[in-house]
Amino acid sequence: MIEFRRPLALAALVLCLSACGRGDAPDSVHLRLQAVADPVEARAYRELIDAFRTERPDVEVEFVPVGRHAEHVTRLTTSFAAGNAPDLFLINFRRWGQFIASDVLEPVGPLLRDAGLFEREAFYEPPLDGFTYGGELICMPQNVSSLVVYWNRALFKQYGVEPPAPDWTWKEFHDAARALTRDLDGDRRADLYGLDVDPSIIRLAPFVWQAGGRIVDDIHAPTRFALRSTQAVTGLMFLKRLKNEVGVIPPLIERRAEGPDARFIRGGAAMTLNSRRFSAGLRAVDGLDWDVAPLPRHREAASVLHADAYCLGRQSRHKAAARDFIAFATGETGQALLSASGRIVPVRKSVAESEAFLDPDQPPASARVFLDTIPTLRRTPNIPTWYEIETRINPVIEEWMFESAAQMAGEANFGLRDGYLLVDLIEQAAGGLLKPAPAGGKTENDS
Repeated sequence: MIEFRRPLALAALVLCLSACGRGDAPDSVHLRLQAVADPVEARAYRELIDAFRTERPDVEVEFVPVGRHAEHVTRLTTSFAAGNAPDLFLINFRRWGQFIASDVLEPVGPLLRDAGLFEREAFYEPPLDGFTYGGELICMPQNVSSLVVYWNRALFKQYGVEPPAPDWTWKEFHDAARALTRDLDGDRRADLYGLDVDPSIIRLAPFVWQAGGRIVDDIHAPTRFALRSTQAVTGLMFLKRLKNEVGVIPPLIERRAEGPDARFIRGGAAMTLNSRRFSAGLRAVDGLDWDVAPLPRHREAASVLHADAYCLGRQSRHKAAARDFIAFATGETGQALLSASGRIVPVRKSVAESEAFLDPDQPPASARVFLDTIPTLRRTPNIPTWYEIETRINPVIEEWMFESAAQMAGEANFGLRDGYLLVDLIEQAAGGLLKPAPAGGKTENDS
């Protein structure tokens, strides 16, 4: 009997040594994490994963970067349908609706809470609210960003324009953009623009709120758009008026050749609007002197929530390990690592107030702007159909924003009437996904 066991024992030893040589313990767990990430962001997430591995060598996390949000959602949808979805994925609350509707997510709130890994008071509330559905925290936020103004300090100084003040107004923003729009070669066409921005509902929403309007009738259970008020339309028109009446935003032909991010990096636009995510890429640009400022205010201050969260697929066979990775990523060490990369505004309050985020040696110099704007944050609905709504209405907004004066049907489409035209187009594009307000109807915001 002993002679028979020796070859089996030897074989088992060889298999063990082979596994150890590959760096995998026999009982190791393999997780897949998918996220939208450019090379700078991907490096930050891999550093996070490496740090987690030092604490949990029994858990291997494979990072799957995706280049664009649309591709990210498509790949997730396909993989869930095929039964091979990643264990974990990062997604913005505006894009996760279809996964709520298809019931493929395991709520992470109860998992973290039951394991003693979650104290709500340690985190900022707006992103928690954004990822709460049916009274339960479905995905765990990693960041609490806002829309801010990125501005080129060198260009402001060169043309004698005052830096943005913490409480600057629409008029001051308008005047700065106008002063920074320059024809540098005398051909009567701008070579430097004061502002470049992607026209979309997420970019227009803060201006609607600042003017006293609303996007939908009820943020928690919306049934229709609430854009048919003078206040809302005034907000919708703000950026278009800057483009048409002042010419501070590039025309469509130039925008198609170069997007706002690239134009700002090149120095062809003095200001652009973006979330914290843009900071990580800007840090890698040599010679660019930039900073951030809050959005200009009108009747009231308001910005829009940008938040991503770790979602757990219900099909995952390793929910406990996935839970522990989420807890690490949103804990002190994980949040500090991603903060140092410039990628996130930490959702954990203690890290947001630490040098890991407010590092004076790393741009932006005015990083505290992101924290100061948290009390002003509002969000779009997190209903299952919202991603599809944005997919339908954003092309309409872009076409409306960049139509030329020759395309506009005379004076009837100028001023607020042009804004009401956009409201019609938005309601038509959304169709039955939200019930539109009656033609010519009013909302409670009207005065």
